[in-house]
Amino acid sequence: MNGHDGQCATPKISFIDYEYASPAPAAFDIANHFAEWAGFDCDHSAMPTKSQRREFLTHYVRSFRAHTHPHMSDQELGVAVDEVYKQVDIYRGVPGFYWGIWSLIQAQISTIDFDYADYAEQRFGEFKAWRAETDGSRKREGGQMSVREKKWAQE
Repeated sequence: MNGHDGQCATPKISFIDYEYASPAPAAFDIANHFAEWAGFDCDHSAMPTKSQRREFLTHYVRSFRAHTHPHMSDQELGVAVDEVYKQVDIYRGVPGFYWGIWSLIQAQISTIDFDYADYAEQRFGEFKAWRAETDGSRKREGGQMSVREKKWAQE
């Protein structure tokens, strides 16, 4: 490919992970990204704090807006970051359900030596803890906030 000045342009390369590809809102994908900070060991103390998520989202929105709205003001950027932050928070527990279902399927079909059933239980636990926080049942029942939810709420 040639650029306007006759120089070779850098080709654009995109990758799609077809093994796990599924249509989903960007906010789900970002919530899943944050959920993956816990790793396969589900070490929820490694989850990102509010400030870490906001920093990531600021870079994400700034990069996106540079290509779509290059003249966006700092105030508009802040509003856009706030909106994406709220959307991601809505989806924060959904990856636990998604990967819990995936793990149950893998427990039935995979030949890999991994305890998928236990992993499913852990991931469904993330979803359950999120639901208990968002619907207020954890507080009403006097339960303890999960490590994952504590870390999510931490500044």
